Amino acid sequence: MPLLDTLLEVFAPNPTAVSAVNDGQPQPPSESAEKQTLEDEEMLLRSEFPAGQAYRPDEIHTAQDTYPSTNVLFSESDGSKKRQAPIVEISSSLSASGKSQLLYYLTALAILPRKCGDISVGGQEAAVVFIDTDDRFDAERLRTVARGIVQQQRGLSESRLGVQAQPGGMPDHHLESLLVSSLQHVHVFRPQSSSALLATVHTLDSYLFDLSRHHSALRPLQMIAIDSATAFFWQDRLRDEVARTEEIGRPQVEIDSEREQKKRFHLSDLYTELVRELKGLQSQFQCAVVYTATVSGGRASGPGQYDQPQARVPSLRPALPAPWGTFPTLRLIVHRSSVRPFPPSMAAHTAVKEAPSRQSVVQQGKISAWVNPWGRDEWPRRIVEAIEANNGGSFSFYMRDCGVEMTDPYH
Repeated sequence: MPLLDTLLEVFAPNPTAVSAVNDGQPQPPSESAEKQTLEDEEMLLRSEFPAGQAYRPDEIHTAQDTYPSTNVLFSESDGSKKRQAPIVEISSSLSASGKSQLLYYLTALAILPRKCGDISVGGQEAAVVFIDTDDRFDAERLRTVARGIVQQQRGLSESRLGVQAQPGGMPDHHLESLLVSSLQHVHVFRPQSSSALLATVHTLDSYLFDLSRHHSALRPLQMIAIDSATAFFWQDRLRDEVARTEEIGRPQVEIDSEREQKKRFHLSDLYTELVRELKGLQSQFQCAVVYTATVSGGRASGPGQYDQPQARVPSLRPALPAPWGTFPTLRLIVHRSSVRPFPPSMAAHTAVKEAPSRQSVVQQGKISAWVNPWGRDEWPRRIVEAIEANNGGSFSFYMRDCGVEMTDPYH
């Protein structure tokens, strides 16, 4: 997806794209450039670390340590643009805000073919692992989103070529056959707890390498999608508090020994292991990780932190504790356009008169998305300027009955 590729380039720039150019040939980055990159990464890590927890550089694994440099952008699976594997968080403070719809759109792009006849679909012909922790995965909606992408691209192709659409467009049986064959490369898992989620992630490589269990042997793994990463958070918090209560008065040596042997539940241990497993899969399969998160108690960053007025957008603190705070490459917030409620003093006839216009806003299904500016006052200057130059890091899309429609962020 080009929109996400552009934003990812801001936070994790392609080394060859930012290196010096001499006689038209890319040159290795200078020592000062490498030092500046390391300083930028450290500043970002400091801003992400939870309050009250010490920042220890020796305990943080940078993206360079974890990910191979051969990973590609969301929309470039042919290796023409090399970069580290992206990790994207899609968050909101409310449910039904469009997080899953954006995840479905990315999934559809991953599994669809690059071309369908003479039509450039823009798919990746890849496979996706979809971990459905909310038990809300809707295969029919995913098929609708995928169908909408093909039909939109067909319309664009005909418009560019000046070709008049044929009655009925692509034959229904051809399109449905394409969609069914593509959907076979979405591998859905439904863990019912964080421990089950960890077990699922831990055994994913065995599943993917067992060619007798799926149809994706000849396809790369484009993405691991988790919807949502916060599904079991409060359940885990309760288990963690119970475990810590039971430890009161016990020798620390015994507690540490049981934690090492994984005989007792600790939230930080579980989340650290989960992130470690996901990073291992990324390194092994060179795939993206995209997860949704619902952030309760989100708040704005407060006035006076930004230089530009357009940067004054709501922000959400990281949804999950360490090490999730430093895990994503890019954080996005999505928000569904809402309509102000009728004021109590409004007369009934006035409310009836305004109802159609308010309903039309709701029916548009517009979703606004922007880069989460949490901790922006600690971002390196180059990142702030790059975000401002890219429409303030914002874009929008629409949820339609026929799929998901992306808009041009620069118009």
